Amino acid sequence: MRRPLATVPQLAEHYSVPQATVRRWHHTQTSIGPLMFRVGKYLRARWEDIEAYDAEMAGRRNAA
Repeated sequence: MRRPLATVPQLAEHYSVPQATVRRWHHTQTSIGPLMFRVGKYLRARWEDIEAYDAEMAGRRNAA
């Protein structure tokens, strides 16, 4: 079953950062933050991409 797409406020809460930071991640197109995309005028992310990004970051922390 598909989960709803994550919103900017949900991403900000998930990562404990301001909403402006989440928007900056998308705007600067850096490798910081999960894959995000526009749906009309709204910025969204798939929870699967968020979980994959979190797992990748956890792996980097463990390897260091």
